Amino acid sequence: MSDIETLMRPSTAGPETSVLDLIRARARAHADRDALVDVRGTTAAPLSYAALIGRVDALAYRLRAAAAGPERPVAVLLDRSAGTVVAMLAVLAAGGAYSPLDVTAPDARVAATVRHLGARVAVADHANAGRLPAGVVVVDPDADPPEEPFAVTPPDPDTVAYVLHTSGSTGVPKGVAMTHRGLSRLLRWQLASGAPGLRTLQFTATSFDVTFQEVLSTLATGGCLVIASDEVRRDPAALLDTIVRRRVQRLFLPYVALQLMAVTAGRLSVTPESLQHVITAGERLIVTPAIRDLFAAIPHCRLDNHYGPTEAHLVTSLTLPEEPSAWPAVPAIGAPVTGVSCWVLDDRLRPVPDGNAGELYVGGAGLARGYHDDPARTAERFVASPFAAAERLYRTGDLARLRGDGNYEFLGRADRQLKVRGFRVEPAEVEDALLRHPRVEAAAAGLREVADGVSVLVGYLQTDGPVSHRELTEHVRGILPAYMVPSRYVTVATMPRTTTGKIDGQALARLALPAVPAPAEGEPAPDAPSLAAIVTAIWARVLGHDEFEGDDDFFDVGGDSLLATWVVAELGQALDRPVDLSLFLEYSTVDDLAGALGSAVSVPRPRRTSSQIVTLRPGPSDRSLYLVHPLGGELLGYRELAHASAAPLRLLGVGWTGEPPAFGSTLGEIARTHVEQLRTIEPDGPYRLGGWSFGGVLAYEMAQQLVADGHTVEFLGLFDANPVIDPLTGLPMARTPFLGLLDTVVARLDDPATTPAELLELTSTETWVQLMGAPIAAGASSAYLRTVLDTARACMNAAMRYRPLPYPGPVHLFQAAGAGPARQAELAAAIRGLCTGPLTVIPIDGDHWTFIRGEHVTETAAELDAALERVGEAGSTQSGS
Repeated sequence: MSDIETLMRPSTAGPETSVLDLIRARARAHADRDALVDVRGTTAAPLSYAALIGRVDALAYRLRAAAAGPERPVAVLLDRSAGTVVAMLAVLAAGGAYSPLDVTAPDARVAATVRHLGARVAVADHANAGRLPAGVVVVDPDADPPEEPFAVTPPDPDTVAYVLHTSGSTGVPKGVAMTHRGLSRLLRWQLASGAPGLRTLQFTATSFDVTFQEVLSTLATGGCLVIASDEVRRDPAALLDTIVRRRVQRLFLPYVALQLMAVTAGRLSVTPESLQHVITAGERLIVTPAIRDLFAAIPHCRLDNHYGPTEAHLVTSLTLPEEPSAWPAVPAIGAPVTGVSCWVLDDRLRPVPDGNAGELYVGGAGLARGYHDDPARTAERFVASPFAAAERLYRTGDLARLRGDGNYEFLGRADRQLKVRGFRVEPAEVEDALLRHPRVEAAAAGLREVADGVSVLVGYLQTDGPVSHRELTEHVRGILPAYMVPSRYVTVATMPRTTTGKIDGQALARLALPAVPAPAEGEPAPDAPSLAAIVTAIWARVLGHDEFEGDDDFFDVGGDSLLATWVVAELGQALDRPVDLSLFLEYSTVDDLAGALGSAVSVPRPRRTSSQIVTLRPGPSDRSLYLVHPLGGELLGYRELAHASAAPLRLLGVGWTGEPPAFGSTLGEIARTHVEQLRTIEPDGPYRLGGWSFGGVLAYEMAQQLVADGHTVEFLGLFDANPVIDPLTGLPMARTPFLGLLDTVVARLDDPATTPAELLELTSTETWVQLMGAPIAAGASSAYLRTVLDTARACMNAAMRYRPLPYPGPVHLFQAAGAGPARQAELAAAIRGLCTGPLTVIPIDGDHWTFIRGEHVTETAAELDAALERVGEAGSTQSGS
């Protein structure tokens, strides 16, 4: 019996030969044969089987010395290269759980993932080692080999082989823990499913489970693994060239990459004749004319459609017929592979009749153990089988039906997960990131097709004012990996909802995507447009917005590698000459790209004011209430009040945007900035002002200035605000402790050694939460956070030094009753000492936060509406205390 047949033997038949044993056997039999070819540009660095095993054993020895072993995750943070393959094999050889990390993810996400793993050991090069949390032992993949030989220990089949991370709906990625038994099941099937020893391109991302199929099935059968660089992976023309020049025989890649490669092959008249086997997975396969033409040109090449979530790896497989003309537009996902059972069930875990739609559940030896260190989520997705005791089923969340030919048809998601360029994305995680922007009120995410076979992630937003594409992209890019950043944004006045109150995804999908309008029919075209104008117009059409400047990098304003391919195609058509993607990747701004093509242009930067007025709730344009921002300059805190209010007027927010006020600015100076902006919007009044917390103090000073300038302030509402005594502490404003707390948090934020966990702990105190509303969550954009904190510091300093003058107009004081009768009386007395005009005191249930943004906001809104209705009526300001 051969080694491969031994590995293929089911686990019940006895001990299994590990895949590493098979690779070692190949090294003994063919020591000088190429195992890896690392392609970089025009050069290729081969690594023989003997050299590969030598590097694997050396790294495994160092990992074992660093305490790597069974059930101990080893984080791997490396750019794709031969080193990533060595690291995978070395971690498995050392008995640890291999856990590759996305090197393109933000530092905060990398650190959070390592902490969630509980990894004490990591493999990282010098460029990435500093991104790992303190306390992690970093093993250099290129250190000198030890003198002692490495002792191999066969893994226990039930220990964890790898932990791969997928998108999580809570903002934290889910770590799928797969056992050696599940990995062996996958490889037994893969080795039996195709010709051995094929020259295979290592294309997929190292954090994809398909990488194990690529790497291990190739090396276990004596094949050669050709490692594609990221530049090759992003460029269909370079990918084709690599396949042809390196005589690649087998290829695993997601549908979008296959589609773009097929389109490019047709455009360039290139036939990759060496290909014998192509496997596509990760996204629904659609057989386009380009794909059909590609395989018609290489009739000896087999096309397989694989399906399987990370939690079960490979579940079903379909080999398409030899004749491409017979392929359906949307092929089935196939029949279950060896060791897998599939069930289509209803919401009570009962089988649905064959041919009916239901949710797909998966069982068998290929199931992951569950989610690493997350028993609650594991219990939610891995459920007890109703068909066999002591067995589990994984709930995929996919809708499917069983066809009469025994193949399963994929019908979409039962929940709302998406596949973006092969990556699995929880829309909820994208929406969570969008909602962290202070001016986003509601958000949804979905996929939309923007060109032949090219779908992009779209964010649908309901905001409290205009927010630019660039600002949103920078915000999300600081929280999520690049593939989870939407390429387009669509703003809606109100998020459409179904009768059950859920967001209406179908209504959103019908909305037009932002685009630059084409010239009207008959409108003369400009004479000889510059190359810069051509590039700009194409960028705007592809990105769906024109919010970029001549020196902005395409990939920083919403672009990605797929959209770059589209840009190059459009440029080629516009210029009637080929434009290589490599040129675009080297010159990725409008100015640089136009210069490389023969012209350059500069684009001016827009100017912004520091005071910004936005509509919180529409209403009559001749009657407005201005609600002034609290400490941080943002208006998010008024969202619930604005929605709950039914007063027949327009609610406007007065916020601070851009650079924070200079530290040391007086409250009068800050107020004057807003008064000038307010008078630009509404020159004459009468004015109605209100503000919560510091916003009320600022509104008080704005009202003073307006009255001093000869204007009428018809209404001034103070929502648990007091310019003399702090409502939270009862101390005089000059003695409040908040400025010191803000200074401490800013100092810690500026310290590179401060971890998100430390910031969370520092800002979880009752004092901080009462002041700012919530702790600083992991993943918050540091640039945005620093702006908010600096604005809060400047405003707090101004409030502490403010000496309010008596105010002649009527005042409505909305007080939080939760402070207690004594505190309420003290605060009301302080306001009464300032007000020479009528004062109305209105108690509201709740504390400083909940009466403006929580369970009592409905009462607050009703009292506000009643007060506004009474304004101007005879005796209206005499009620209350």
